[in-house]
Parts: sequence; structure tokens; C-alpha cells
Amino acid sequence: MLTDRREQLLRFIVEEHVRTAQPVASGAVVSRHGLPVSPATIRNEMARLEEEGYIVQPHTSAGRIPSDRGYRYFVEALMRPRELPLAVQQTIRHQFHQAAAETTEWAHLAAAVLAARLSYAAVVTAPHAARPRLRWLHLVSVHDTMALLLVVLQEARVLQHALTLDRPFRQEELNDVAVRLNSLYAGHTADEIRDKQVEHLSLEADAVRVALALMDPAEGESFGEAYLEGLPDMLREPEFAQGEHILALLDLLVQPNLPKAIPVPRPGGRKVTVVIGSEHPHDAMRQCSVVISRYGGSGLRGTISVVGPTRMHYPKAVSMVRYMNSIMEELLDAYFS
Repeated sequence: MLTDRREQLLRFIVEEHVRTAQPVASGAVVSRHGLPVSPATIRNEMARLEEEGYIVQPHTSAGRIPSDRGYRYFVEALMRPRELPLAVQQTIRHQFHQAAAETTEWAHLAAAVLAARLSYAAVVTAPHAARPRLRWLHLVSVHDTMALLLVVLQEARVLQHALTLDRPFRQEELNDVAVRLNSLYAGHTADEIRDKQVEHLSLEADAVRVALALMDPAEGESFGEAYLEGLPDMLREPEFAQGEHILALLDLLVQPNLPKAIPVPRPGGRKVTVVIGSEHPHDAMRQCSVVISRYGGSGLRGTISVVGPTRMHYPKAVSMVRYMNSIMEELLDAYFS
């Protein structure tokens, strides 16, 4: 643990560097911080913080900037996230109430709101079931001997496939088939449907076979669809003005590589996780920090994350991600209740 004075000094250096994007000199600490100590004491304390790895000197004759270790100490011990102002909360809620009641629409909107509020990149994955369950299926007559099979999964994803019929069916007959299949299989995974081993008429058997073929690929997916917003804003930060690593970063932050850029928090861990610079497993992300949260409800899970420079406004980012998590979970609970 740092002494109280060094904690105050580190807090000032972090907050000043986040505000200005410039190294912080001891003179700025003396003139702006107001610590009741001499300039020499400030210089000595900064030297100790540097020796212990909390701040670094980016180039000769410059001030100091926080290291990844310094940011980590700030996040763990010094940061004070606050609830968003009520007016901001109400505005965000209104935006979601105006959106279509679809999980993918909510995920896309969440990414857009985070990016607009923070001027960082935001990545939100749509809620996804590790083992998708059938919510319901429906058969729609296209013409006498063809029907469209609609398979709706628990996460509100809609899959579809055309079925060729062995004889003409009226829509009322197709409705009866769908009602019977839904009574048997709604709420079940693909494996559970197979295990039931129910005898079916020809059309029922075809519908079940095709529904399972549609559900199987969905079961193998690790992530729901990912939505990225705000990347141009993030790249305008001074840290990304030049350097070969930008190409590698851009490659990582586009589909299909996007999910790899976002470390997934462990279930049951902290509500919001912060990954700082060198803590990230991918070299391309070592100049970035990620604030991430896992959200879920009704058997679904997704992630909400913000990506920015390590010189990130951590309290604001954590507060925004935490609030967006609560919004998404409320929406899911209401949608599936």
C-alpha cells in the first residue's frame, strides 16, 4: 500500500494526465494540487512512485505519466465511480423505450449510446444462450406445396427455412402442426428434442428435422452477434495518432476477430472488470484498456464493453458500463417474463 501522500499524488497524476494527455511535471503538482508540502518533497515523492513502478518518464526532460501498474492501483484503491446523473439515466432509458423490442436492437443501441457518451469504442454482444432453447416455431403457407418454417430461439433470434410439402396444406392445418410441435418442444434444446423420440406424421417429422438442423449451428456459437461503435472517436485520441500497431488493432476490432479482443469476465466475478494495457492477452491491445461487464437474464448472456486508451476516464467508463448492464438485464427480464 502507498502512503496517503503518495496516493494523493498518484491520484492527481492520473486525473491530470487523463485530462490533458500530457506528462505531469512536479511544478504542475505544486501549483494545481495544493498539497501543504515543499516542491522538493513533491519531487522526492514522485521519484519514489517512479522507483516503485507506478509512474514512468516517457522521454527525457518530460514530466511523468501513470504506468499500467499506476492505473491499476488507481482503479483498485483510489477510483470513486458515481451513479450517473438522473437526467442522463432518464435520457438513456427513453432511447431504449423508443427502440424496437428486439435483443439485437438493444445490443446495437447500447454500443451506440456508450460510444456517444464516452467517445471511446464500445462493443456489445447480443444476448446468447450457450445451448439455445426453442421458444416456438411456426409454419406459414407460401403456396399449396411449400411452407416457410420459422424457428424462434429463446434469445429472440429467428431462423427460417423453406419446406416442400408432400401434398397441399391449408394454413389452418399448418397451424395445427405448429401447435402440436410447440406443445412438445417449446423450451427445449436440440439434444432434449432428440431425446424425446416422439413419433410424428410426415410433415411434423420434416419440420422437426429442419428445426434441429437450424438449431445445431447456433448451439456451437460462443458469442452472440457483436456490435462495434465509436472506433473513429477512439482513434482520434493522441495515443493512436501514429504507430504500426494501429493496423493490428484495427484488424482485431473487426469481425470476425472482434470477440477475441474482449476478454470475457468469469461468471460470478465482479460486476464490472477493468483490463489495463499489458494485462490484455493480445499485443495489439497493449495500449488500450477495456472496461467490460457480463450481463444476463432468462438463461441468456452477453457482454458490454468499452475500449479506449489506457489514459481512460475510468470512473466515468465504469459507471456507464454498470448502468448499461442494469438496463440490458431489466429489458431481458421484462421481455421473457
